[in-house]
Amino acid sequence: MLTRRTVLWAKRETTYGTDPAMTGTDALLAYDVDFQPAGEVIERPVLRDTLSPIAHVIGLKEQSLTFKTELKGIGGVGATVGLSGFESDDLLSGVGFNTGVYNGTATIYSLVSAENSLGSVSFRLYMDDANLHKMVGARGTVKLNMKAGNYGELEWNFKGLYVSVASATNPSQTSLTILQPPIVYNSSFQIAGFSPVCSAAEIDLGNDIIRRDSLNASAGVHSFRLTGRKPKLSFDADAVAESSNPFWGDWEGGIVDTFGITIGSTANNKIDISGYFEYAQNKYGDADGVRKFDCEAALVSSNVNTGNDELTIKFS
Repeated sequence: MLTRRTVLWAKRETTYGTDPAMTGTDALLAYDVDFQPAGEVIERPVLRDTLSPIAHVIGLKEQSLTFKTELKGIGGVGATVGLSGFESDDLLSGVGFNTGVYNGTATIYSLVSAENSLGSVSFRLYMDDANLHKMVGARGTVKLNMKAGNYGELEWNFKGLYVSVASATNPSQTSLTILQPPIVYNSSFQIAGFSPVCSAAEIDLGNDIIRRDSLNASAGVHSFRLTGRKPKLSFDADAVAESSNPFWGDWEGGIVDTFGITIGSTANNKIDISGYFEYAQNKYGDADGVRKFDCEAALVSSNVNTGNDELTIKFS
């Protein structure tokens, strides 16, 4: 089988763990795809008149899937236009965001915490006209990688319920989005209102995905649950005098402030990422003889009386 002849589909589930009907509009432009079924090897250490082991059995089974997609716009305007072909829409609901709210000018994805608001995703992975692997009840986490002069990328990591492999041919790919990803520059990146010289930034959602086992479940696994998150923002910045921006004073004082970055400028292919941060650690570094700061910040609620506002993604 050829690695490049891999086709990946994904769709939000209506009922957890139930594979929804899919069509070509659910195809992803994915790369660096890594799929791994896994099972617990249970040995049988019985005593016999020999040193030879006897065959083990496979116990609890699960599956993991990692891949990357391009960070790009929604490709349309209106409450629902573009969503069926918008690669990130279903995936975002599987990592702790809502299903997207259209406010008249943009579709906004916000974090949720109530368990009945947390979505799940099913995947279909076709491998070179041979094997079809399905994964249902998937939940996961994501990293947003942004490097100056490149397009942004979303690095997804999902875990889900085991489904036996089947034989299938690759579906035809006629519904892939043709929208090109915007390049990360002129991005108005700011931290606490200050615009640093910054070559790269990463946002790691840091979800805790916990497997829940059950005597009554198929393959022994009932579900995968999102039980917590520790999002963080990492970036580099050319070092400046403290009077220009208080990197160290804000770190020492535990100051909570805003950050933001805009990728793209064309209508329907523009992404605004914003939220609230608090420095966790700043380090001095060097970039070809230029002193820099390597900064790591926790993404946190704006204050103790709010929630789910540490990270927002807006597509317009």
